[in-house]
Amino acid sequence: MTFSKVSVEDMDVAMVEIRVGGDLTFEQLFELYDSVGWVSYTHERRRDGLPKAIRNSTYVVTAWSGETLVGLARGLSDDVSIFYLQDILVRPAFQGQGVGRRLLENCLERFGHVRSKVLMTDNEEKQVSFYESLGYKNTRSLIKWHLNTFVQIDGLDLE
Repeated sequence: MTFSKVSVEDMDVAMVEIRVGGDLTFEQLFELYDSVGWVSYTHERRRDGLPKAIRNSTYVVTAWSGETLVGLARGLSDDVSIFYLQDILVRPAFQGQGVGRRLLENCLERFGHVRSKVLMTDNEEKQVSFYESLGYKNTRSLIKWHLNTFVQIDGLDLE
């Protein structure tokens, strides 16, 4: 199955609208995830998992330019002690324009009363700087509180 790509050349970044909810079409989801190269979500073997993951998320917030999905953040929470930010992604033509910040701020506002807000991300400077600018701390740099993060990821050799 193939999807046509939406041209974003003429879209106005300032007109991005933030919406709460995960009522998205199969095509909208796969086009967005493919646009940022997150093929582990769109690979043929896992294709059915992405819509299910969105439906099963506690909270989904999206960014739109007209009728084009340009960003998404989603998380899982017990609404008391933990909020886990699972995905935050923004179409490349809209990156660096504050869209991701707006999505994450929306999540943090919704779960502001929750004690722990956790995420896992790549070790690239722009990701580290982005999350730190919004109050997240990397556990490896903590001095006062010694925390560890442990992870298992099926299909990856985590050496």
